[in-house]
Amino acid sequence: MIFRFWLLFFSFSICIVGNAQNDLDALRYSRTALGGSPRFIAMGGAMGALGGDVSCATTNPAGLAIFRKGEIIYSGGLRFTTNKAETNGKSSSVTDANFVFGNFGLAFAWQAEKDPSRRNVFCISNTQLQNFNNQIQISDPSSRNSIAKDMLNISNSGNSLFTLNQSYEGLGYNAYLLDYDSVSGQFFSFVDINRNLSQKRLITTTGRANEINISFAQSENDNFYIGGSIGIPRIKFESTTNHTEVDGNDSMRIGMTSSSSFTSTYNTDLPFVYNNFLGFNSLSYTEFFKTEGYGVNVKLGANVRVNQNVRLGAYFHSPTFYSLTDTYYYKVAASFDYNPLLENVSTFPDENDGIFRYKITSPMRFGFNSGFVIGKIASIGLEYEGIKYQDAKLKADDPAVFNGVNAVIKNKYKYASNIRLGGELNVKPVILRAGYAINGSPFGGLYSGSFDRQTISCGISIRTKNNYFYDITWVRTNTKEAYYMFSTIPIKSNINSVTSALMVSMGLKF
Repeated sequence: MIFRFWLLFFSFSICIVGNAQNDLDALRYSRTALGGSPRFIAMGGAMGALGGDVSCATTNPAGLAIFRKGEIIYSGGLRFTTNKAETNGKSSSVTDANFVFGNFGLAFAWQAEKDPSRRNVFCISNTQLQNFNNQIQISDPSSRNSIAKDMLNISNSGNSLFTLNQSYEGLGYNAYLLDYDSVSGQFFSFVDINRNLSQKRLITTTGRANEINISFAQSENDNFYIGGSIGIPRIKFESTTNHTEVDGNDSMRIGMTSSSSFTSTYNTDLPFVYNNFLGFNSLSYTEFFKTEGYGVNVKLGANVRVNQNVRLGAYFHSPTFYSLTDTYYYKVAASFDYNPLLENVSTFPDENDGIFRYKITSPMRFGFNSGFVIGKIASIGLEYEGIKYQDAKLKADDPAVFNGVNAVIKNKYKYASNIRLGGELNVKPVILRAGYAINGSPFGGLYSGSFDRQTISCGISIRTKNNYFYDITWVRTNTKEAYYMFSTIPIKSNINSVTSALMVSMGLKF
């Protein structure tokens, strides 16, 4: 056992820094959701050409130039998320509810002193582009796909005692889930990988991505509109993955017949055992990381009024340059039949040592807007957006740290298209709205199957004579994704996520 502690110390010194960061981090901060004011959400986000909403600062800032008066708005709501996971024909679901911030915006509009045909608009807004509050539970009361098997496969794929990943299989070794047979030169497990275990994994995430936009837009004769925004997103993300396994049937038993011999119910060969451990009882693996940081980007847009009924536009978003800090740790705890209440615990890294600073560059995006206006009765917006997810990159002080991750991003992700559609009908004294948006899969392909994100929405608005307005919107988003718990065991969990929210805003035109 003393040897294990020296091995642990030595392995820490050669462990590659930054193992917590991967391609999923780049995807997480590159793929935004439908966020903004309740009006903007109810219209499916298709307001870049129609304009007149502070949320246009997040898509086509030229839409801000439609403002003729100043406006202030605040919105929030209640969000519900249900995730259903299916694995090997078994399913489990988790429902979560929380209050969410929507947006805050303040816009000023004024005529240019020297040119009455020109109108200027200045806007500052804060918009929640993503809400990370979520829970996924994967359960299998009778699984032969133990995490110990995954650790064992990795350990025996060319690793030695000194090259184990100390955030994963190295922790299993130090908690006595794995050991090394010097005679055969192979690792083996004190978990019988041919026995059934009760298995559960709970993934809990919290946090948000809010973006402050400082925008300026200009209208020329109410026919041509231009606008630009400086975006400052703030990231706060926290994830805890807790994986547990239990030998509920007590199928793994060991009895010592002498200090050097034993009897076993294991279906796998054990070169030796420890008489103060005996058979496997339970284990847990915990992965925690918290990400905080800021970014910056630039958005440019232009719209043109073709005639009284048709408006067309286009926009461009620069890459977002994030500076992020991760705080992280990993932990394995294992108990054995000799004393089930006593756990062998191994953690990585040491307390307060799990800090890593790095940068992410999200891909640029571009889009085309169209708006159709029928007098003061109705309007329809239709938009297309393109984004090359394979252009995302991770960077560190040592350029070589993320070479492998960036190669994975380049090969794994593709070009994706997003479509937004919305309509508004003025039936005084209220305004009715409906919208639809679909975000294409970052892995490419058609608008169907896993990793597409589809959103439907509807809303109602009331405008008062004293310039106050109130908006209420209901929105629902469906996503299907595939999740793999282990890297060497091809067991897929199909995750069906349904998120709905009721958003409310209050605003004033001045």
